Amino acid sequence: MYSLLQQLFCLSLLCLSLIVNAASTTVHNASLHDHTRQHPRQWDGRARVGNVPYGSTIWTCSVPGTVALTFDDGPSAFTPGILDLLAQHDAKATFFVNGDNYGRGRIDDASSPWPALVRRMHAAGHQIGSHGWRHVDLNYASSETRFEELLRLEQGLLTVLGFYPTYFRPPFGACDAAGCLGDLAALAYHVVNFNVDTKDYEHDSPDAIGVSMDIFASAVGWNPAGSSYIVLSHDVYAQTAETLVPFMLETLADRGFRMVTVGECLGDPVENWYRS
Repeated sequence: MYSLLQQLFCLSLLCLSLIVNAASTTVHNASLHDHTRQHPRQWDGRARVGNVPYGSTIWTCSVPGTVALTFDDGPSAFTPGILDLLAQHDAKATFFVNGDNYGRGRIDDASSPWPALVRRMHAAGHQIGSHGWRHVDLNYASSETRFEELLRLEQGLLTVLGFYPTYFRPPFGACDAAGCLGDLAALAYHVVNFNVDTKDYEHDSPDAIGVSMDIFASAVGWNPAGSSYIVLSHDVYAQTAETLVPFMLETLADRGFRMVTVGECLGDPVENWYRS
């Protein structure tokens, strides 16, 4: 029979064990949560360089004759094929990546194909932008959630690349609620939307993708000297990778546009696209 003192000692050890185990499961996020609790003004030390605005929405390029093809929600199994097509056309693009979207697993999971794929994007000269860790509508999120979405992806990309983006596309293109742009300004992000939406997310079938092709062909003009575009599409759909991307690349080449990254179409030097 244990004495009361022995029972209390065992109970203390059990409690200590539970505390240690709980702490070990959350320690990797402790720094992140500390950061998200900081007042936004504590992020003002982040460098703000160049002429591209921070914390206000960018809808189009500033360099005439350029088109920035952008791909959201990846990486996915369709991304390698898109990279192959871009290489064949000597085209550059921007990939706004998620950290863990559509149940594909973490972008920084070394046992997955995603880290190598992200490094391939960067090595090929494409721009990598942030789309948040998951795919959260920031208009309906708290400031803490917004910070967590951005900072968690920063940590993931630091693991994969050693740096993280200064460019961000809000999920659903939505960041107009009170405080949303202010939070992104506090984190020193360029907020990029688009002036051509292919709506490929609505037409991912062989019979329907022609609608997205028509949208694109109608939206993009024939006068490169007087126009430029930021185009929204997604590297998570089969018909985008197999049909829409080849069509867009061929159409832009025929019309005399240069296919560049968002940073380049805004006249922003590559050294401004990332921070560490």
